[in-house]
Amino acid sequence: MSEVFMLALWIGLLFNAAPGAVFSESLRRGVRGGFGPAFAVQVGSLAGDAV
Repeated sequence: MSEVFMLALWIGLLFNAAPGAVFSESLRRGVRGGFGPAFAVQVGSLAGDAV
């Protein structure tokens, strides 16, 4: 079960790396605030995908 979860996480990260709204917002927040805010956008997007 752990392998399935990790695969889903990596696929979600690849999905979020594609150009689009999430990528643009991550880039904007990353330039302004660094890694933490950009990572928070990505985690929020993954949580939304999971729900």
